[in-house]
Amino acid sequence: MTNTEIIEMLRARLSLPGGRHLYAVLGTYGLLARFAVQLPKAKSVEGQTFPKDISVNRGILGTIPDEEFRKLVSDEAKRPEPTTAHVAAAFEQFIRSKLAGQGLVVLKDLELVFSYHLELNLLRTLATDQDRLLLLLPGKRERGGVILFPDSDHGSYTLPTNLIADNNLWELRS
Repeated sequence: MTNTEIIEMLRARLSLPGGRHLYAVLGTYGLLARFAVQLPKAKSVEGQTFPKDISVNRGILGTIPDEEFRKLVSDEAKRPEPTTAHVAAAFEQFIRSKLAGQGLVVLKDLELVFSYHLELNLLRTLATDQDRLLLLLPGKRERGGVILFPDSDHGSYTLPTNLIADNNLWELRS
């Protein structure tokens, strides 16, 4: 799909009062960056502009104080569980702070979430009628599922099939 087609589909979905409000756009990093530039130029059905995207990686790192982060990183090789738990707590705190009745929130840069194998159901749980989430994910549809980071040398990830409704998931082609 093109940027325009996805924005039109998103506008239609956002105009519905109920339902699942977790959405995602798949594509290469380049295509997602172009989409992120176009989205705030568009208007919703109500005439409001779409919000700019927010980096989850920066949000997580900004939630953890520097001194605490240095300690976590230095101990991570010996004890990875505390680091993972801390990153998970920072992720939840960041997401909750960004939602808080803001309407639509557009999230990008979720690499830390996937590298620490954090629980993604939090996103589906927090996406409500007042707090809608749009994820910009580097990935593609493949073999009936969604493969994230398909070109990574460090491995790819499979998006859980029940996380995002199929009609709320779009793939950029050009």
